[in-house]
Amino acid sequence: MNIKIKKNLIFFVIIFLLQLCVFSSIQAADEIEDEELPALDPFAGGAGLTTTQDPSMSSIGGSVINDMKLVGTISGAHKKIAVLATPDGRALKFEENEFATDDIQILEIYDDFIVILVGSEDQYEVYMNNQIRPMEGN
Repeated sequence: MNIKIKKNLIFFVIIFLLQLCVFSSIQAADEIEDEELPALDPFAGGAGLTTTQDPSMSSIGGSVINDMKLVGTISGAHKKIAVLATPDGRALKFEENEFATDDIQILEIYDDFIVILVGSEDQYEVYMNNQIRPMEGN
């Protein structure tokens, strides 16, 4: 056989084997993608989440516990901002000493929690994992 024909034959065989390898890996990836995953809605208001809250916290009612969740804090050189998410997916930002609702004021903002004043006397620590604790000394 001619050397040119042998080169072309070897080249054809190599291309054919590479196509087989790529096709089998694509088919394996398709099989992995077809697995059913649990359907969890990350924006569902606490569905599937287990948080430990004090039963006495239910007295706050339709405030930070039920309506909004702390999702982030931002600390700058001159400002600190708390980011709260509403059940409909909106993100609201508040600075220290700003009112989140008519009776809830954000007193202090730390890296992983905020301190709120409910009414005029009850202070609570609100953490990012949706835990709410009475402020020590209350």
